[in-house]
Amino acid sequence: MTHKYLNKVHTFSYSIVLVILLTSIGCSGDDDSGGIRIPAIVSFSPEIGEPGDEVVIVGTDLANATSVSFNGITSAITENTGRLITTTVPEGATTGKISATTAGGLTISIDNFRVRVIGAPEVDNISPRSAQAGEEITLSGTNMITTNVVSVGGVEGTIISTSDTEVVFTLGASPVGLSAIELTSEGGTSSTTPDTNVFYVIELLTPYSDTFDSETLLFSSGGDAEIDYFGVNNTLPTEAALVPNPVDNNFYYIGGVSNTGDSGSYTGQIGHSREAAGFFADFFNEDSRDLTQLYFNIQINFQGIPDDYTGALAGFRLRFDEGYDADTDGSTSDEYLEFRPTLQNLEDMGYVANADGWYTLSITFDQFVNSGPRGGAGSWDVYAVETLTRYAIASRREHDGEYSLSIDNVYITKGGPLNVAE
Repeated sequence: MTHKYLNKVHTFSYSIVLVILLTSIGCSGDDDSGGIRIPAIVSFSPEIGEPGDEVVIVGTDLANATSVSFNGITSAITENTGRLITTTVPEGATTGKISATTAGGLTISIDNFRVRVIGAPEVDNISPRSAQAGEEITLSGTNMITTNVVSVGGVEGTIISTSDTEVVFTLGASPVGLSAIELTSEGGTSSTTPDTNVFYVIELLTPYSDTFDSETLLFSSGGDAEIDYFGVNNTLPTEAALVPNPVDNNFYYIGGVSNTGDSGSYTGQIGHSREAAGFFADFFNEDSRDLTQLYFNIQINFQGIPDDYTGALAGFRLRFDEGYDADTDGSTSDEYLEFRPTLQNLEDMGYVANADGWYTLSITFDQFVNSGPRGGAGSWDVYAVETLTRYAIASRREHDGEYSLSIDNVYITKGGPLNVAE
């Protein structure tokens, strides 16, 4: 999932670069009075093509370019005005950056030029956009019928079926993370690129997950004054009026009346059995210390929010060992890091609720900060992922009045988000 927030940041950054470069076009022109100038590629057109197709490169200080290449393969320059270079896609070119070299140096395009190999498969869409080894993936596009090899991260998958417009395959034991998908057919070989077709190989932390579709519910409550109703949605009484429509089968509902300054601090906590530090060590291994590659995935619905409310709505918790002894009853206190979203937080991150009010979130671990009840200085520097003992969700509402919190499909993933926007 490239989230809308990330797209906004990329677009904003690109716009700044474009404005600066276009300003330099107006100021510098082809005037050599300033000496040797550093070249820059602003854009190119078209953005996709086959070997032999003409491409126009737009930039600044491109006069007397000595070479142009497509992902390292040199192409012929047919025209150069200093601001525009006309060239053709060379034979053997593959998808990647366009570069140009002048006496002033080397410039490389921001975006990839996509090379369409004549007759090779061309992927337009991937579904789902994140998957584990052994799961089925559908590739939609053109020239798919003779595809005989599909590999992700250099590891071949198992092809289930092909048609003119579709390939269905099972993902192999590919490395986790953002990855390209390579296809080979009788017409040639092509590869997707993450900037145009996002795909993540993920690993799911099991059995520590919740769908709330079974009879077994893992629930604990640290308070008794605020909860009137709690449980799965199909067993709630009719008086629980704020129950939303289901997002996926059954879900867990926490409802009540807020009457404290930090409503639900411990109320409505989904608490898995606590494990000794080190229990999750195999999942949080040496290759997954990058906290931006670890995700807290959840579907959540907030009901009864006042129009003028700007505070926290829930607390996503990661609990860590603080002297926990696996040989005891586990009563030793612990600390936790927490992500407390507000509506503004979710909007800033590009998340939008569906028609029934459900948010589908994938929050990276680096968003979690110290929120321990003893106000310690805990952080990721202190509480390494290897000391995680459980995770939880708590209601967080700083206002008086009725409210409810509904949650579904809670998962921890590594390598990428479970929920990737199409």
